[in-house]
Amino acid sequence: MCILLLSLLIVNAFAFEQDLTVEVAAGKMECFFQPVKKPGGVEVEYQVIDGGDLDINFFIQAPDGRVLISEHRKTDNFHKINIPTVGDMKVCLDNTFSHFATKLVFFELISDEEDDDDVDNESWDGAAEELQELVDMTLDDFKTMLDTMGQNLDKSRNLQTVLKMYEARDRNVVEMNFDRVNLFSGLQLAIMLIVGLVQVFMIRSLFEEKKSISGHKLKTST
Repeated sequence: MCILLLSLLIVNAFAFEQDLTVEVAAGKMECFFQPVKKPGGVEVEYQVIDGGDLDINFFIQAPDGRVLISEHRKTDNFHKINIPTVGDMKVCLDNTFSHFATKLVFFELISDEEDDDDVDNESWDGAAEELQELVDMTLDDFKTMLDTMGQNLDKSRNLQTVLKMYEARDRNVVEMNFDRVNLFSGLQLAIMLIVGLVQVFMIRSLFEEKKSISGHKLKTST
């Protein structure tokens, strides 16, 4: 029963929570809509983990049409904003300034407003007597403990997700630099080989000219 109550609390701890990894093609813009059931605070975080110079245009539009966040050619950022009205908030990733590079972008939306539900209250009321028999604490104390536990678990999971995205971005940068080093090393090696072959052919041609001149002199003297 305790596990069931914990599951109910964690599910309803946030009005919504969304995290996505999106590929935005060069010259394109991707937009997403998130329903907002009631006004409240929203945490927003995004970061470009692969592609080009690791930059993107990012903006959020409130349900009433107001632009709450507008950033140009940023790699990553974190915001805590207030959604003033009910409706669909709009989140856009704009890569129209790039002509060749496709960007891989991670972004996360978390609402910190609790979602009150009569069904949940009925579940709590029905479990009050059983809880009194199982543990020596009041229902409010138990709800507070589970609330804290659920929030800590959500924060830990979100932090792990963000750290994973940072690790993916750093790995992509290292692999990109590795490819560039190999490319320039290959070009330098090819140039060195070409220069070496040219020098060999030039030196051989000098000796061939001397042989032809000496052979011509011998024919003339005879």
